[in-house]
Amino acid sequence: MLKTDYAKVSKVYDKNKGRLDFPKDQEIEKLLEKNEKITVLDLACGTGNYLLGQKKHYEGKNIKWIGIDLSPEMLDVAKSKNLEAEFINASAESFNLEEGSVDLVVCNFAFLKKGGVLKFRNVEPECMKEWWVYKYCPETYYEDMFRFWPKDLMIYELKKNNFVNISAKREYYEKFKPMNELLENYKRRDTSQLAMIGDEYYNKGLSRVTQEASQGESEYKDVIAFLEIRCEK
Repeated sequence: MLKTDYAKVSKVYDKNKGRLDFPKDQEIEKLLEKNEKITVLDLACGTGNYLLGQKKHYEGKNIKWIGIDLSPEMLDVAKSKNLEAEFINASAESFNLEEGSVDLVVCNFAFLKKGGVLKFRNVEPECMKEWWVYKYCPETYYEDMFRFWPKDLMIYELKKNNFVNISAKREYYEKFKPMNELLENYKRRDTSQLAMIGDEYYNKGLSRVTQEASQGESEYKDVIAFLEIRCEK
């Protein structure tokens, strides 16, 4: 399976403004109703945008924020945002936290207290085959089928690991956007899919985008599907 070089991606990652807008995480509010102080861990936190968004929503609350990421370059960007969070350069597999030390883990499952909440949200490739990245560079779709588990497999693994009250919610968005924006997005190469693929496949996709744009197409259809799974320990 291919891997993304986030040392390169980190330089342009936050230029995609869609990554900067995080709604208020209601799970944090629910936990604060039961606890005076909570700890929130963002696993694979990247440039810290989730933590930045939630910190603004919960300003003044007694929350310890932790971000873990394998890329030191992405963490450098996160640290530059003065989040007053603890940032740890480590992989999920190699890092251990004290048992019962975290109330909410975002992105992956581990380290939870009994009664803690896991909320996982990521793309759902099989429900967004028309996404522009997959359309112009189809090799990325096949790679993502290895990277992102389908819903049923995810639920099965959670049950095996003694998670309960499991629920799954799918979100699907579709919108027509200017063709020149598509070309800019493709050239920026800041999605993990385009960053991890080899130059040969990437350049073939770029040729397809350029050709379509030169033929007078003014708009393209952008689609995205998210799968959010919530469960409790």
